[in-house]
Amino acid sequence: MDNKEFNGMKNIKIVDGKKVFNCVQCGECCHIREKDKGISDEDEEKYRAYMFSKFGIIYLANLSDITINVWPEEADRIKDAAKKRKIHLKMMPKRAVYDNKGHELIILDYFIDHDICPFFDEKKRLCGIYDDRPSICRSYPLLTTKNLGKCIYKIPDVNAYANEKIEAEKLEKMIRKQKDVIASLIADEKIVVPKTITHEEMDDIIKTAKFKELRVMDKA
Repeated sequence: MDNKEFNGMKNIKIVDGKKVFNCVQCGECCHIREKDKGISDEDEEKYRAYMFSKFGIIYLANLSDITINVWPEEADRIKDAAKKRKIHLKMMPKRAVYDNKGHELIILDYFIDHDICPFFDEKKRLCGIYDDRPSICRSYPLLTTKNLGKCIYKIPDVNAYANEKIEAEKLEKMIRKQKDVIASLIADEKIVVPKTITHEEMDDIIKTAKFKELRVMDKA
């Protein structure tokens, strides 16, 4: 493990005699737009096709534009935090399932559509809604219990995390639950997901369909 520090803060701390990750509050993970993620148009189409054919999930934004993930259960809290602080917040739907039966787009999650998180305090280099921050921020630099984000202060060992690992486990459980709920709704014919959707049909769906949310976080 490399010992690194930022403004005198070290990226490793000792908890119960074990070395674990310590956020150095550099603020780079709050610069959330990564315009060049190295995703080719071909790879994006393959991924979209896989997610749709396997789970019925539709991506409503380009993968290169997607930033901080926000679950529907978190969205209202974060919107309220922005309103309270008079902060302009642009939050866009990220993924959805289309129910042909009810002509509804069922939103699975959102993303914060900014280059830099609007809650990031540039002067203090701190999160302005730390106690209300999204789950993905709580787990970072863990994206899953096995994968890490691009934080330059991260510890390569995925086991060298404390609270972040707990949050990553919650996220994984949430994702599994969400997929199970979608599969159950389709199997029970409560929703009908078409086998194919053209780009033209998708444009029409976005313009005319009713929007609703799938909220399963509290049940995960």
